[in-house]
Formats: sequence, structure tokens, C-alpha cells
Amino acid sequence: MRFLPFIVLSLSALTLSACAPRTARSTVIPGPVQAEVRPMRLGVGQNIQLEVTLNGRNVPPNELNWTSSDPRVVSVSAGGLARAGHEGQASVRAIQTGSGRTLAEFRVQVAAPSPTTPQRLDTMTGQVLTLSNAARARGQTCGTQHFPPAPPLNSEARLGAAAQAHAADMAALNYFSHTSQNGRTLKDRIDAAGYGWRAIAENIAAGQTSAQEVVTGWLNSEGHCRNLMNAEYRELGLGLARNAGGKLYWVQDFGTR
Repeated sequence: MRFLPFIVLSLSALTLSACAPRTARSTVIPGPVQAEVRPMRLGVGQNIQLEVTLNGRNVPPNELNWTSSDPRVVSVSAGGLARAGHEGQASVRAIQTGSGRTLAEFRVQVAAPSPTTPQRLDTMTGQVLTLSNAARARGQTCGTQHFPPAPPLNSEARLGAAAQAHAADMAALNYFSHTSQNGRTLKDRIDAAGYGWRAIAENIAAGQTSAQEVVTGWLNSEGHCRNLMNAEYRELGLGLARNAGGKLYWVQDFGTR
């Protein structure tokens, strides 16, 4: 009977640490003046925190009503977090509660995501392998534990098939988990790919736009870093997929036989 090592089981609770959204601030001059109009550009899938300053202070959310001329293009939460959902243009207005005065208007142009061809995705996964092996060659400190240099990981087709299938599934169904929506676990996916293993582990990430960003993020997270630096793992499968909104989903499946 084969068992997943403890360090792998602990990854089932991993969550993505996303960067805080960008902030756009509009300063309103008091008095009967026309609302400030501020143009901005976003890409599909990007978020931005909108703020309004009046008389030198940020207007709190409970004093504003946010509206969008086209929520399909740009939706906005009660707290002013705008999300670009579709290519096009929309106006987001901050309306002062009580007075009904429009304090600010953000005219948002949303651009379609740049095409990500299969060839480009293949290039990016190759970069992940290169950067991962460079990190292993240097040695790393993961949390409080130092890992000495480890042998390079070799690309393995069956691990790659499992990783790619999971990345594509997360992108298609818009979820982020080590467990598939149909209940399949890492073990189930690796077994189905036909990889006979003694030990396996998985790192996942979503939203990062480059190989450097995702590998740096994994190295800065103790559990992910431990997987990447574990000398027991000698083979690696990589998956990368993009959803309809342009968001990238990354998967590393580690194994040893």
C-alpha cells in the first residue's frame, strides 16, 4: 500500500495569496462644481479599488453608492472594487448618499486579454522548469528549514498530463483547489495518468502572469517551497491553462518512482 507523505497531505489546505488590488483615487473639490471625470484602462479580469477624497478625507463606503453604466463590462461592489469582465467601455459613478450628488466618474476602457498561444504557454512552462531547477541548484530556506542544493527535476510526460488536465479543469470551471470539482484528488489524477509512484506532491497557483512571478511566489511560501526543494522528488509535470477572462492557472506535479 502506498501512502502520501505528511508534507503532501498538509498542502490540501493551501490557498492563493493574491496581491492587493490597485487603487484609483479621485479628489473632489467642495462646492457646486462638476464631478471629476477620470479615464482609466483595465484588462479583462483585472480589479481596481476606487476611492473618492472630499475635503481632504477618503469618503467611507457607507456614504457612497457606486453604479456602473454597463456591469457586464465593469462591475463594482458596494465598497468600490471595480472588476473588468468584458471588453468595452463603461462609466462608474460614485454618488453621495443623501444628496444624490455624483462626486466622481471613472470612465473605464477595458481591453481584451492579449492572446496566449499554446506555443507561448509551452514556453512559459519550460521557463518554470528552468527556474525551479535553478532554485534547487542554489539551495533555499523554506520557512525556518534550510534545504541544501538538490538534483535537477526531469520533465515527465505522465506527470505533465495530470498537471495539464488539472490546470485546464480549474480554468474551465473557475475554481482553485487541489481537489477537482468531481472529487478527484492528486493521487487519483496521478494514478489515472499511469505514473507508478513512491511519493508525489503538488503546487498550484492562479493569477500570476509570468514564470518568474509564479516560481518566486512558490519559493516565498513555506509549503510550496518545501515541495520544490525536496530532493526526494526527481521528476516534474507542469500544467498551465488560461480561462476565458485571461487568468492563468499553474500546476506543478512532483513525483519519484
